[in-house]
Amino acid sequence: MDFIKIAKVDNVRLEKDRRAFIGTLHLTAHQLIFNHPEQELWISYPIVHTVERKALTPNGYHPLNIKCHNFLFVSLLIERERDAIDVFESIQKLICVDSISRLYAFFYQPFPKFTVDNGWTIYNPIEEYERLGVGTKSSSWRFTQLNQDFQLCSTYPRVLAVPGKISDTVINYAAKYRSKNRIPVLSYIHGPNMATISRSSQPMVGLKQARSVQDEKLVEAIFASNVPKTPNSISPSMSNLIVDARPTANAMANVAIGAGSENMENYKNCKKLYLGIDNIHVMRDSLNKVVEAMQSTDPSGVVNKLLLSKTNWLKHLGSILEGAAVIVNNVSQNNSHVLVHCSDGWDRTSQLTALAELCLDPFYRTIRGFEILIEKEWVSFGHKFTERCGHLSSEKNFLVNTTTNAAASTFNNVHHRYFKQNQGRYSSPVFHQFLDCVYQIWTQNPTRFEFNERFLIQLHYHVYSCQFGTFLFNCEKEKVEAQSEKKTFSVWSYFNSNIEEFRNQVYEPAQDERDPVIAPDTQYLKYWSGLFSRRDEDINESSEEGMIEMSTNLSNLRVH
Repeated sequence: MDFIKIAKVDNVRLEKDRRAFIGTLHLTAHQLIFNHPEQELWISYPIVHTVERKALTPNGYHPLNIKCHNFLFVSLLIERERDAIDVFESIQKLICVDSISRLYAFFYQPFPKFTVDNGWTIYNPIEEYERLGVGTKSSSWRFTQLNQDFQLCSTYPRVLAVPGKISDTVINYAAKYRSKNRIPVLSYIHGPNMATISRSSQPMVGLKQARSVQDEKLVEAIFASNVPKTPNSISPSMSNLIVDARPTANAMANVAIGAGSENMENYKNCKKLYLGIDNIHVMRDSLNKVVEAMQSTDPSGVVNKLLLSKTNWLKHLGSILEGAAVIVNNVSQNNSHVLVHCSDGWDRTSQLTALAELCLDPFYRTIRGFEILIEKEWVSFGHKFTERCGHLSSEKNFLVNTTTNAAASTFNNVHHRYFKQNQGRYSSPVFHQFLDCVYQIWTQNPTRFEFNERFLIQLHYHVYSCQFGTFLFNCEKEKVEAQSEKKTFSVWSYFNSNIEEFRNQVYEPAQDERDPVIAPDTQYLKYWSGLFSRRDEDINESSEEGMIEMSTNLSNLRVH
């Protein structure tokens, strides 16, 4: 390829996990490969987060420090400066692509071929909503054709389930009142009591406190869709809930730009709860601090736990899990309907609906069910994987810090800080947080999931690897326009062809017949050592020392 200035470099010293190897570096069209008799390392270019070219070392090497999205950190020490520059610039050109169609997924061919190639058909929205009860257990819901060509909402799926008594005309008017036209639609029906979870974006209230009668009718119809018939049930009209995932101050700040949160005087028979989950920028900064702490290890590999605690990563996970627990409790115990939104309804909303459904429905804790859950709540409802995962990397991910000149060094430091602040302005580990929350629930309920930890770690890897077409796009419309189902493979074909590797050996599905609902325990959360490739004792305190009290978070949840 024209982008590769140098394809092979001998006598490269690779440093990884406090070990060093001398071997040969190869640059191919889609991977960086390091060969050594004891260590062969393949790094797909999209998995690379940053590359930094450093100053000459005392022993005469020219280092390239590579940080990856899967928390792999390696240093390549190259003998000749010209070779180091050529490798650096080649990797830069290979990583910094300007089009989704240039990513690895559009060139990848599995060898051997997948034995189960059903990935693109694993999720059929009509079948899944019928399984939940639309048109089968309940006549209160119907499918609307309004978004078949993505004309109603460009970031929503084509198949939408809405209350049966709400006409398409009302829906069209209601869409104008929600950010990005993301109207309240059905996500989940809880079989035992027919309580529901719906999702949307924020209402466009603004400074003038605008209202929409059509939106109010739509929400009212959702909350009246199914009256639970269980004995001694709580009346749904007493406990229906609108969940705003944001901190109250953030929601109020959106009023100034024409948005905001529901005026509860206009929404009947329900209450509103603010969860206080921080935005994508706070979460990105928190993970960056985790990465910095992970690199601040003593010679034995033990991580500085004080630095880790200052990242607030576990606190953020606790807030998300606490919110999911509130939804689970309201649906399963209070027999109430819940509407969930954040700002645009594709980040925190997806976290909350997916986690709540995972806890409520044992089907979503099977391998196939979990795949469907992700397709439904994340892919089809428009989580912006392209932006949040930074798939289209830019040159600001490549840093040069080789000068010893004081003035130039100062400039480089300022330059570095500027790019660190602006790096991936819209990137954020939103889906990573979801997987981490799943891991927390998985560790607390080890016999209730069909999949194992390896499944979650591999899933995290392939969100960033760009090897499959599943997580490349910002919404279903983009996926359709790119013809990804014809031109790429689904990640689920990979998992389902190797399914025995990802089965949980202690899974006991019989437990779900007795008690199908599980609840996240936010009293103790831990850093995901397997994802960070660390020993558990190196990053986590003992159970008593590491107790994370989340009860204070509950007191901060504001009901209106």
